[in-house]
Amino acid sequence: AMFFIYAAATDQVRHASFEIFFFSHHWFFIFFFFLYLHGPVFFYWATIPVILYLAERYLQLWRGSKPFLVSRVEWIPPVIAVQFRPQNKEDFIFKEGQYLYLNCPYISRSEWHPFTISSASDDLNFGPRIHLETGEEVVEVPRPTDLPVGAKWNKFCLVSKDWRTVPREELLEKHETGYNDYVSVHIKVHGLRDIEARTWTRKLKDYFELMQPGQRFPYYFSRRDNRGEIQIGRLYGPDQKQILRVDGPHSAPSEHYISYKTVMLVGAGIGLTPCASILGALTKFRWKKGFPPELLHFYWVLRHSDVDAFQWFIHELARLQHRLKVDREKGLVPASNYCEINIYITGYKNDRIKTVRPLKAAARNFSEAMSPPSFTAGELYAMMVNPPVDSKNPVEKQRDPNAPNRLQDIFVWNGRPDWMAIFEGVRNQRQHPDIGVCFCGAPVIGRDLRAMCDRFSSKDDNVLFSLHKENF
Repeated sequence: AMFFIYAAATDQVRHASFEIFFFSHHWFFIFFFFLYLHGPVFFYWATIPVILYLAERYLQLWRGSKPFLVSRVEWIPPVIAVQFRPQNKEDFIFKEGQYLYLNCPYISRSEWHPFTISSASDDLNFGPRIHLETGEEVVEVPRPTDLPVGAKWNKFCLVSKDWRTVPREELLEKHETGYNDYVSVHIKVHGLRDIEARTWTRKLKDYFELMQPGQRFPYYFSRRDNRGEIQIGRLYGPDQKQILRVDGPHSAPSEHYISYKTVMLVGAGIGLTPCASILGALTKFRWKKGFPPELLHFYWVLRHSDVDAFQWFIHELARLQHRLKVDREKGLVPASNYCEINIYITGYKNDRIKTVRPLKAAARNFSEAMSPPSFTAGELYAMMVNPPVDSKNPVEKQRDPNAPNRLQDIFVWNGRPDWMAIFEGVRNQRQHPDIGVCFCGAPVIGRDLRAMCDRFSSKDDNVLFSLHKENF
């Protein structure tokens, strides 16, 4: 039993096939059974841990029995984004940076997989208003000045259309729209080249396609209530089983970011999802409420060969930056809130210009009635495919108002981050003595950040860098 457990416990096995990693650990039942037989004294040491384990499994089943509605599924290869929400919001109160376990009964009732939550907590209470039939976001249309005083007006328009030119009879009524409050996870799908689905993530993608035959992503799920009216989200699949069961939320180190007024947020590889959650929470909600942190320094490290795998986040960055620009123009975000996003592309060989292919998913369209974005997702993607500026001496290069690697608050760098220069710059320009460093990614970067935190923390200078790390 221990041979199978140890053989499948390595990071290589966990990353290559989580199913083998997960099920092999259940050999401990046999190991414990024979320990009870051959070592009676083991009973005194193992009984309490076994009881706690069984209690946790029971709680997992209890938490997983609560109904969750799936509302939206988007596929930007190789990542599938799933939006869902609890039927009773009191059943799922979470913080940014936390994670959950997902189970799909159609695939297996006993197989649970962990995923970090990629949405902000306020997305579950203040989600966007959407068109019930198409799922596209809508905006409220201002009341026309020529409308009689007593006439009612409550119209909406798709964000991709200009409400100033759309005929009034084609505008949407309020009952044709609804709020899509959601929790989201982003799941990398493995085994795409297999003829038959073997991995859990591939089976999940195929299951969603089974529910929407012949349609194109993104999928929007709805249902009819007892009155026959359309409601956002679907609970059951075609097999009459709950589409997804959710166990969570569970705590993680990055959730402590709210304890600081200045935060250095670092994400690498698959550790990007908690960063997406925190970035969305600050730019969409917390800063408009006057909540900390006030200053955000975000550092995203990824290999050049992985840029295509993170197109979903490129789209998300473009949306968040446009929304932040609009909120700043309206005066909703104070000038004291600072956002700096640094993207480091490693492994790029600049011997020749790389061909920029079209994005796998179309960039979001904004009507002329809205404030135009500073850049598009395609422009950010092109800069990441061919990063123009070397990553050495970043602080000096950021002072250039016309820096060639800048798009609004985003800087794209060619090379690894110079942590020495970065930490020195943050320390010298600090406005607060306590600086939180939240990291999720590879252990080697975590060790570098630990060394930097120790090096640049100083009692004499009244500065403390506190590291909260989570390794993948």
